[in-house]
Amino acid sequence: MNGRIIAGLCLVCTIALTAVLSGEIFLPGMQPEEAGIEFARVQQCQMCHAGTENGPADPVLSWQGGMMAQAARDPIFLAAMTIANQDVPGVGEFCLRCHTPRGWLEGRSTPGDASALNREDLHGVSCDACHRFIDPLSAEAKKLVKDAPPGYGNAMMVADPENIVRGPYGDGKGAMPHKVMKSDFHASGNLCGTCHDISNPLLAKDVKTDPVYSFGHIERTYSEWVLSDYAKHGAKGACQSCHYPTVEGGGQASRYGKLHRDYFVYHGPPGGSTWVQDAVADLWPTTDVNKKALQLGKQRSEALLKTAARLELDIAGDKAKLRITNLTGHKLPSGYPEGRRMWVNVKFLDRWNKVIREIGAYGDKEDSLGGKPVKVPTLLDSESTTVYEVVPGISEGMAKKFNKTPGPSFHFVLNDMITKDNRIPPKGFDNARFAEHLCEPVGKTYANGQYWDDLEFDIPQGTKKVQVRLMHQSMSWEYLKFLAEENKTDDWGKKLYNTWTRTGKCPPTTIAQIEKLI
Repeated sequence: MNGRIIAGLCLVCTIALTAVLSGEIFLPGMQPEEAGIEFARVQQCQMCHAGTENGPADPVLSWQGGMMAQAARDPIFLAAMTIANQDVPGVGEFCLRCHTPRGWLEGRSTPGDASALNREDLHGVSCDACHRFIDPLSAEAKKLVKDAPPGYGNAMMVADPENIVRGPYGDGKGAMPHKVMKSDFHASGNLCGTCHDISNPLLAKDVKTDPVYSFGHIERTYSEWVLSDYAKHGAKGACQSCHYPTVEGGGQASRYGKLHRDYFVYHGPPGGSTWVQDAVADLWPTTDVNKKALQLGKQRSEALLKTAARLELDIAGDKAKLRITNLTGHKLPSGYPEGRRMWVNVKFLDRWNKVIREIGAYGDKEDSLGGKPVKVPTLLDSESTTVYEVVPGISEGMAKKFNKTPGPSFHFVLNDMITKDNRIPPKGFDNARFAEHLCEPVGKTYANGQYWDDLEFDIPQGTKKVQVRLMHQSMSWEYLKFLAEENKTDDWGKKLYNTWTRTGKCPPTTIAQIEKLI
């Protein structure tokens, strides 16, 4: 079988899976209720940090529109977690660590189906949870926990049990009802690494000592960044420099007093998701979510995507030569692997602007869902175009153990290999270093230092214009179909499909485009 095995030790897998099935999953870092931690409610933060004069950059409003605030309401996550619990009962607790750190640290992440979470936990990565995080590798953190994490990732977090809010400033005494502390950690990409390097703990030899990047690849956005040239430039190259854009002229930290901050950011980080905002607004009542904030957050994500790549198109005889340059600090695309993809759409037009040929077309096709015929939008000719994606899979041994089909697989908690990863690396790419973090290319070759990809197309006779669009989609029909059909224990698969049909069916976004006359 082609691909890269990310866990080949069946004995290790068996032992780990047996432990989880008996309810003994463990990861280092702060444990539930270990320090008696209790977070402030979002409503408490709103008392001072909402209704400011910052417009769309208002701290609470911008946070409400970001995916961090919706991490526990995201129907893709909830449907995927249901299937993970079906595959390995109780493993959903591992997912909840990232998606609701408040619920995890306050002891409501069991059972793993999220049924013990309260309404406040559904605010995902809430204001106080994020601003109480401590660098888990610091001496301060090691004094608070029994087992310090071996590195960043897998939500092995440490939070301050005291009511001290950490951020870029350490002043504000008397202006806030809580203490504040300057934190370099909050300006570092290492903070983001807490939840953006994710590995399957079932495939580790020893979670107390193994770096997260050394086993069970699920997501490697942090590794992709830390191994890039961007990580060499401190705060200027950190994740926050793109995903927490600054406000020109600064902003107002609180609606009370005159606490102006020269360095002030949007608090709802945009990313690759351009549809979940619509789904959350559709599924959850306005008493829980702010629909205006969600639309503003979606607009920020669409705008950020349009900065992700540069296209160069040259015509040489009967060939069109395209270069796609990755302008991000991680692979393009990045994030969760199962449904996210990017592809090249090319149209060859005649003198009347009539399409002679199209590559990478997106449109409706006939398919089935639960045995019933449906017409759905999807990529129509994935075989003839270049689709940039990472495709996890399940080995023959693991497939036999769990009665699954070997090869490409959406069963992320059972997957133990990568069958494809042709995504474009970031600037500073090095094959050996990426291989150490289990995120090297699979089925595609990139030279050290290469952060672009070159494609060539035959130009049909009669072509007068070539149009190219780089398309990005945050969830494919194929993944949605899997989540809807495989769900056997609750209705999140059905809810996901229904909201998908009501909210535009997650159309692709154009990242970049270019055209040339012949």
